Amino acid sequence: MLGTEPTLDNIEDYKAQGSTEKRLIVWIVILSGLLVGAIYGMLIANSSVSDALVIKEPIGIFK
Repeated sequence: MLGTEPTLDNIEDYKAQGSTEKRLIVWIVILSGLLVGAIYGMLIANSSVSDALVIKEPIGIFK
């Protein structure tokens, strides 16, 4: 059982030994998340909310 556990040197990401493809995917995910957040923030900042209260007028029908 002792020989089946990986050591830190055998792990691919230890000491930045990951492949360039994996690094590129990580950067793409980070930048796309920032882009989506920026677009969402711009949409929220530029949208207007109506502060008017809706008052129902009586329709004038009496029983």
